[in-house]
Amino acid sequence: MKKVTIIFPGWIKAPNGAAQFVFGLRSCINDFANQGIGLSTFTLDDVHGEVRNFSNNDKIKRKASLKNKLMRYAKYSHLMTYAMIYFSGLRYSKRIVEAFDEIPNDELPDIIHFQDLFACYYYLKRKRKNKKSVYLTLHSNGSLWSMYEEYYPLFRSCFFGIMKRRIEDVVLNRVDKVNFVADFPRWNFCHLYPHISSQKTSFVYNGIPDIEGGSKCISSTNQTRLVCVGTLCNRKNQIGILHALSKLTSEQQKSFSMTFVGDGPSRNALEKVAATLSADIYFAGNSNQVNDYLTNSDAFILFSKDEGLPISIIEAMRCGLPIISTRIAGIPEMIVEGISGYLVDADERQLSELFEKILIDRPDFVKMGEKSRIIYEDKFSQKAMILSYAKLWQKA
Repeated sequence: MKKVTIIFPGWIKAPNGAAQFVFGLRSCINDFANQGIGLSTFTLDDVHGEVRNFSNNDKIKRKASLKNKLMRYAKYSHLMTYAMIYFSGLRYSKRIVEAFDEIPNDELPDIIHFQDLFACYYYLKRKRKNKKSVYLTLHSNGSLWSMYEEYYPLFRSCFFGIMKRRIEDVVLNRVDKVNFVADFPRWNFCHLYPHISSQKTSFVYNGIPDIEGGSKCISSTNQTRLVCVGTLCNRKNQIGILHALSKLTSEQQKSFSMTFVGDGPSRNALEKVAATLSADIYFAGNSNQVNDYLTNSDAFILFSKDEGLPISIIEAMRCGLPIISTRIAGIPEMIVEGISGYLVDADERQLSELFEKILIDRPDFVKMGEKSRIIYEDKFSQKAMILSYAKLWQKA
């Protein structure tokens, strides 16, 4: 049996997509064993010796509020930008690698699979005697830095150039496999880093377990009920959805309701714009009942500027919702245009025109949602992911 350890410098029950992904893998240990893979995970919970609980919503909100304030300062200060990246990511990556290094060589797995660029860097920068295979999955559009640069604009500056080049050199030249969550990010990576052989790359679609029940509720009004799940931030671009609605007439706006599930630094700005619209706009905040919001909606919308392969879209497909999203990264691999949803550029005018088209054509969202559900079962189920990862690791 081939042994694989997933290293994730986060907490397994944290309320984010990356943690959900790792938790999903860990919950399938028996299924992987049936495929000849001895899977284990190594997270910050293992470092601290206990599983961190994220049920205290007030504490989470206070921490998020402080982080949001500091991120605003980071827009104007290189030092603050580095401090934010260090305290929110780098230090955890370094800590988990230091803890993993304490494991005796004879207990190490055959494959060490990182879910974080910085952790992979800290591990690979040391010359090691063991010949274990090292894999890295990038949950991005193919660029090593796009998501960091979206959150921290100054990270694009030459001030961080030496740091980024050093990490690229160590990771890309020493890692055995760079894996992605969709084919387009893999292709984009090969385009951005042509000196890295495409044979060194792979992709496996994210997959999530199915759920029982959760039948969709049919609307008793003529409104089109849209729902968006995710951190309220510039990268997710919820403000673009509201701006697109604002381009409609007041009467057209009344034909839509929009529910945002999640919280984040953009919430105040979103609420100000929402107050000027005739559409019904709801802010649900962070919630453990996401499926309830999905099943009480007609369509899911995600208008992001930068993504990898969003778990939130897969969750919506699982609930039988058609998807409206942007033509970026792996998202076009999730949607059949006009059949299971709609794709637009990250352009507010295009989205507004799509809203008008929906009002005129009155598409059968129930039928489109059924197609979306079929795509989930075929490509983005947990079973499909298990088989794909087992095949990838067996080749090592």
